[in-house]
Amino acid sequence: MLVSDIEAMLFSAFPRDLAEPWDRVGLSVGDPSAEVTGVACALDPLPDTVARAAAQGCNVLVTHHPAFLEAPGTVTPSVATSSLGGSLVWEAARLGVSLIAMHTNLDRSAAALAVPTRLTNLHVVGRLEEPDGFGAVLDGDGLTAAALAERFGEAYGCPPTLYGDPDAPCARVGFCSGSLGDLWEAAVAQGCQAVVTGELGYHRALAAVEAGCAVILLGHDVSELPYARLLAASVAERQDSVPVVTLAEQAHWRICLDPRSIGR
Repeated sequence: MLVSDIEAMLFSAFPRDLAEPWDRVGLSVGDPSAEVTGVACALDPLPDTVARAAAQGCNVLVTHHPAFLEAPGTVTPSVATSSLGGSLVWEAARLGVSLIAMHTNLDRSAAALAVPTRLTNLHVVGRLEEPDGFGAVLDGDGLTAAALAERFGEAYGCPPTLYGDPDAPCARVGFCSGSLGDLWEAAVAQGCQAVVTGELGYHRALAAVEAGCAVILLGHDVSELPYARLLAASVAERQDSVPVVTLAEQAHWRICLDPRSIGR
């Protein structure tokens, strides 16, 4: 099996034409004609992630986030003398690990939109952007904003941040992994009383709350960590000739203070 075969399998699950024009999906580093020894899957392509993939005998690393959006102008071992993308390309080339990303094309997939339902048991009733755009609309199952935040926090393993009235009923809930951006407006237009996402700028969050839509933030990485297993399952179910592993990852941030002490 070749690296190009892995890329083709993934594009069969997450079609290239679903990706945003600015995105870098598919193979970004590596030889398409190289024989595959193993496939590792993760959220983030980092030099350490590449090294851990190689240590497990995998010469393909499949991630959700691309290695870079703009090709690095300088490629060196150190971020200080090039960039994160440049040092990542160096490490991937040094270790012979091909890098493949499924990013906004995965975000738009039915499989990705089903993840919050699988984790929280809140069922999808539509999309934030109809008919085939980003984000899901979920049945809030009679939960308040605080109860909704608690359920997502337990499901995703993080302390969520809630903007808005904790006692507000949320019959209709928007969900968008990663960065919500201007999609908060779509959540309001869809009649959502709350929207759950990875991250959203402060002023946009305030605007959403003023428009009657509570905002629950999980952390960009936390909201997308389940996609590593989704990618691994997509490769494994389409072939059985090479091993597929999911690399262990955790959030890149942590709370270092008791939240109750902040502002005192």
